[in-house]
Amino acid sequence: RRTTNSSNWEPMFIFYFQRAVDEDLRLARQINTLCDALTDVIDGRESFVTELDMLVGRFVPKKMAEFMKETRGKDIPNLMKLHILGRKFELRSREKNLFIEKL
Repeated sequence: RRTTNSSNWEPMFIFYFQRAVDEDLRLARQINTLCDALTDVIDGRESFVTELDMLVGRFVPKKMAEFMKETRGKDIPNLMKLHILGRKFELRSREKNLFIEKL
């Protein structure tokens, strides 16, 4: 109310809130796109680790195969965290839309 210097503050408030909703949705879309790309990378890495397991002893040191397995083990929890973050942005935008509707 103070920043608009008017009693008709509601449209301006809704405008800024809608911009915040749009930004949250944009970030959620980017995170979901990133998750899709990471899923492809993780699948490729999983195939690579399987191939390394078959080659251990002949062509590949065992330590390298173990390192790749450890790295792969960290990928899935990080991907899940990213999925959760994307869902939080989507939820925030829905909450903001509900708030706007109540006005």
